[in-house]
Amino acid sequence: MDAFFRSLLLLSTLASVGAGFRTANFEVTASTTEFARRVGEAAEVYREELAIEWLGKSLPGNWSTPCPIHVTVGSMGAGGATTFNFQNGEVYGWKMDIQGSEERILDSVLPHEINHTIFACYFRRPLPRWADEGAASLIEHGSERLRLRKIHDQVMGTNRKIPLQTLLEMKSYPQDKQRVLTLYAEGHSLADFLIQKSDKTGFIRFLQMAHEKGWDTALHLYNYTSTGSLEKDWDQWVLAGCPSLNSLAGSQLADSRGASATQGTTIRAQSPDEIPLPSPLLKEGKPSPPRNPNQVLKSADGPEDVTTDIATAASPVSRQGLELPLLAHPSRIGTARVLRELPNRSLPLSQ
Repeated sequence: MDAFFRSLLLLSTLASVGAGFRTANFEVTASTTEFARRVGEAAEVYREELAIEWLGKSLPGNWSTPCPIHVTVGSMGAGGATTFNFQNGEVYGWKMDIQGSEERILDSVLPHEINHTIFACYFRRPLPRWADEGAASLIEHGSERLRLRKIHDQVMGTNRKIPLQTLLEMKSYPQDKQRVLTLYAEGHSLADFLIQKSDKTGFIRFLQMAHEKGWDTALHLYNYTSTGSLEKDWDQWVLAGCPSLNSLAGSQLADSRGASATQGTTIRAQSPDEIPLPSPLLKEGKPSPPRNPNQVLKSADGPEDVTTDIATAASPVSRQGLELPLLAHPSRIGTARVLRELPNRSLPLSQ
């Protein structure tokens, strides 16, 4: 009898640990080996193609140690949390937790989190919160982007809007959860606006110049003389309904509305009045202090060097397998194509 119960305990323990799958840069733990494989292969594809999309080239080689990805599949709101450390110009200590439906994990949460690692590898320092989250949100599903645009529309012309000068200088997330969501929405809109006026690589140059010479100097790349002139132009664009902008030849435009805007479906767990944190990824209250002052933690409300990554979605629209429709938003075309090609894509996997 004792042996029987020991066997049950062992099986229960193994089930709780989950199944694993290893690629060159990721070590995935999920409830099944099959989904762990799908997440691992998708992560490699996103790591390659998002780097090319933003930087114009792949990342230089593989990471010295793979990034662990812990996956929780369920009907809870989708969300992600990624931690990594900056020290002496190096990035290390990757760790990623993602949750939600299988579909939303693959088409929104995973690319959002991978985008953070791409930016971390390139800049090798913490970025302004609006820029890091705004850029990553452009990779999400169209329904997620539409939700952020609606929230931004709601704060326009009110005292809930974060002034541009304040937004640019924000190095930590607000303690108020509603203001966190406003930060996400404004970051999404501003990143979209600036990318439409140039392209993604131009946006990267803008962030680098701002770090080296300040925002006022960097704004000359967009022919603005001050943050005030940018804010006026940006506000007028939003109030006009975010029409597509003329861009430089060869630029990748971010369609301001996307195909999902006409589908009448909004998929997001939080509302402008309440932001439930995606438990168990994000706990109530402040997280523990980072292990060292250079650590960047993607978690809930915290101190200056702590960032938040809240990408949530309610029940997803039902689709068959990975056959997702191509969306009009060019920043989504790569993602939809990735999901279509995953079953037949061959990747260099480490055994």
